[in-house]
Amino acid sequence: MNAPRTAFVLSGGASLGAVQAGMLRALYEQGITADMLVGTSAGALNAAFVASRPQTEQTARELSRIWRDLDREDIFPVSMRALLGGLCRKRDHLVPAHALRRLVGRHCEFDDLADAHTPLHVVAYDVIAGREVLLSEGPAVDAVTASASIPGVFPPVAIGDQLLIDGGVANNTPISHAVALGAERVYVLPTQTGPRRIDSSPSGAIDAAIHALTLLVDARFAADVATYAQEVELIVLPAPNAHRVQPTDFEHGGRLMAEALAACREVFALRPALEAAA
Repeated sequence: MNAPRTAFVLSGGASLGAVQAGMLRALYEQGITADMLVGTSAGALNAAFVASRPQTEQTARELSRIWRDLDREDIFPVSMRALLGGLCRKRDHLVPAHALRRLVGRHCEFDDLADAHTPLHVVAYDVIAGREVLLSEGPAVDAVTASASIPGVFPPVAIGDQLLIDGGVANNTPISHAVALGAERVYVLPTQTGPRRIDSSPSGAIDAAIHALTLLVDARFAADVATYAQEVELIVLPAPNAHRVQPTDFEHGGRLMAEALAACREVFALRPALEAAA
């Protein structure tokens, strides 16, 4: 029998995207690979990295090193000009996108999405048409940057007649697109499981914008899991965050990856027994 067509769906979550490196390593240890990758925001960045390379444990380890070395300034470099312009309503963003584009370009090894080693699809939101957009071809750096352009933080990205921002606005965990593309088995790589909790109010404009976006997407995720579990084999991997690391905190990538790797290994170790019992 042919193996079911498998998709990895990678959620957005800013710095919490580090957990996906641990999840990917656990998947590859089991010999589980994707026939397609579908990602939003930070998940789109991780998916583009994986889509550029063989799906192996070595690739997951390379991705882990990048997250371990990443800091906030690599994504959100503070520009006083952009910050003041945004606060004075002269600009539509707080942070210029050049650092984000540079990060995408450094690790994405194809020019067009259609040329990815593993088929890659990223989700963005078209602010002109008012709808989510699935990008499967076209300039890769533009597409991935658009998918990760948090509204109000980064400027929108123009692609053709579309003006695109972070896909998490509409679909932060794009299970629906994986199913529509023909996936029969979907591994969901979330950046959190259960509603996020914070111990204090967001400390700045960037933190507040990202916190608002995460609150927006939690309900959609739960609803989609309930819906699509009836249509395909759906495996949601655990995304532990014992120390409640926030999406703008890039100092704990190593801890997040290690927790995710251990939790996923435990799930895979138990899975044969669960399947036998079923």
